[in-house]
Amino acid sequence: MSANFQVFKKIMERKSFPAGATIFREGDTATNAFVVLRGDVAITTVNAQGKSIHLTDVKVGQIFGELALMQSGISRTATASTAQGCELMVISHTTLKEKLDSADPFLRFWMQYLSERVIDLSKRV
Repeated sequence: MSANFQVFKKIMERKSFPAGATIFREGDTATNAFVVLRGDVAITTVNAQGKSIHLTDVKVGQIFGELALMQSGISRTATASTAQGCELMVISHTTLKEKLDSADPFLRFWMQYLSERVIDLSKRV
């Protein structure tokens, strides 16, 4: 992990989940994104026939649930769970908004634009 990531690890909340835990469910209201610090996280969804589909595994240092940072209060588009247990760093929409509010206006505009594009594309998939 990079030195910058280590700084964020010190100021963000950490949360642990035991083996077999569900971190969030598809359809839940999203308010946080997560970075995997230790363990495993699987992302799944349910198709139109009601079958569970494995989308991806999230590795240490990767972020998941990031749509929550782009637009507060949206619904989760998938379920996140851990088979063996995990430790996560929690990043709230509120924390990101506070950081962006103090950023350069162009950077705020650019982040808002990119967020809207990602949300739009996610809805189309």
